[in-house]
Amino acid sequence: MIRKPTYLKLHRWLGLTVGLFLMIQGLTGAIMAFRDALEPVVVPSLIVAERPVRLPVQGLLDAFHRAHPDADLTRVEFPDAANQAVIVKSTIKKARWLTAIDPFDGHVVHDGTATAWPLEFIFNIHEQLLSGPVGETLIGIEGFSLLFLTILGFSYWWPGRKRLKQGFRVKLDGSNDLRWRTLHRAVGGGVAVILLMSATTGVLMVWKEQVRGAMNVVAKTESRPSPKVAKSDGATMVPVDPLIARAKAVYGDTPLRQLRFSSGGRVVAVFLSSNHTIRADGTNQIYFNRYDGRELAHYIAGRQSGGAEFLDWVYTVHTGLWGGAVTQAIMLLTGLTLFGMALSGLWLWLTRTRRERARKAARAKDQREKVAMKVVGQ
Repeated sequence: MIRKPTYLKLHRWLGLTVGLFLMIQGLTGAIMAFRDALEPVVVPSLIVAERPVRLPVQGLLDAFHRAHPDADLTRVEFPDAANQAVIVKSTIKKARWLTAIDPFDGHVVHDGTATAWPLEFIFNIHEQLLSGPVGETLIGIEGFSLLFLTILGFSYWWPGRKRLKQGFRVKLDGSNDLRWRTLHRAVGGGVAVILLMSATTGVLMVWKEQVRGAMNVVAKTESRPSPKVAKSDGATMVPVDPLIARAKAVYGDTPLRQLRFSSGGRVVAVFLSSNHTIRADGTNQIYFNRYDGRELAHYIAGRQSGGAEFLDWVYTVHTGLWGGAVTQAIMLLTGLTLFGMALSGLWLWLTRTRRERARKAARAKDQREKVAMKVVGQ
């Protein structure tokens, strides 16, 4: 059986290894909890004047292509608020690019790479540490580390059911170090379950498609659609508005959330709010061939296998979207708590190291003095 001091040592050294990363993840995650609400505050030009008639969606795409004729269009995001700009995401010269377009007149109101979008920049740090797939893998490893760190810390903290109240006692009448140490321990014990959930969902998000593939093999379920369309020289693309209208006619007249483009722009996926699930970000996804308008595939949230639905809930739970403002506030506090726990853990290690060095120096001094006294005595 592993003794409690061993749990503490493992917890300490694992925390020192990933502590800085946890501080970054905690702080950026806290900000991301309210990203949609913060975006128009940070970028005021996203708020536009409402007018009686909005442009067709194809008109917005045409306006974007006039501004960036060489861009590879990847996604269009439609906000819930009528007075907010539509966000177009693309790749320009291998750089991720975001363009905000007024949905009433087609004017570009904000434009640039992630550095021109502070919250997008923070999101890229949180998701990939600004390092692409390598950074995303590091985030996944960090998630595993947080998972084990929390388990080790909780195992060391657990006082037993009869002494549970003692586990949350902070000793305010002791030294400054003792106050911080007992506070770190009490808060860690209190938020362990939430940190476990955050770490687990974070890991699943990093390797979501690999987990989905494994589930598909075991449960023999279908994968999420990824249709391809071969390039046809001279063929023209159909406008997206009839495709959106067809998707709504067949799958429900619900709000348009996104358009996603793949296969060189020859496939467009229409994302509508799903009317088959309680998941806040659940969507009906209908994939069309942009050459002839044929439906290629669909993916309906709330109508998938249990494993697929579980994986689709991972993002919702991780971001706190499942319970609205209340759960988003919980995720905000979770991020700030993770930042504080990592910071206080590093500080406690530093103070402990300084005390040990001071004790070693004092013992060495005493030893030198004893040796000197022996020499004098001789």
